[in-house]
Amino acid sequence: MTLLIAATIITMGGGQPDHPTVDMNIVGRGQLTIELYPEKAPKTVAHFRKLVRDGFYEGVRFHRVQNKPRPFIVMTGDPFSKTLPLGDPKIGTGGSGTTVPFEKNDLQFVNGTLGLSRDKEDQNSGDSQFFITNGPQRFLEGTYVGFGRVIKGLDVIPKIELGDKIFSMRETR
Repeated sequence: MTLLIAATIITMGGGQPDHPTVDMNIVGRGQLTIELYPEKAPKTVAHFRKLVRDGFYEGVRFHRVQNKPRPFIVMTGDPFSKTLPLGDPKIGTGGSGTTVPFEKNDLQFVNGTLGLSRDKEDQNSGDSQFFITNGPQRFLEGTYVGFGRVIKGLDVIPKIELGDKIFSMRETR
């Protein structure tokens, strides 16, 4: 009887949701496993997953690494970073050409949270660029769309340097 009740609770959604995951391999640094939260940001997660499946992020470099005066964020997702020097003024402006609407949610920006980058003046301008927090950044909550979290490889984040390249990103669940 107890097993029947437990099975019923799990099938009715009482258990933990089975979140999609993505493995990101960074040349010379290691691998991050990212858990995505479609219940928090469904359009953002769907867009991100499509870009991953399409191979959009392969060869893209980290174009912003802000560690001083304290650990803050590492940012990637600009296709211009594949071919242009990091000092080029276009770096940080590129995307896939498809924006997603702002999805305010309650996901906390703790160490390893993924947030969708956007233009400061337009909340609905998020596209392919995203950042990963390097330590808690609670001031970002409500201003940027949180949509995932690094669940394995947190030790890799502080090792990421400007210009590091994404070798591959693959959905694993």
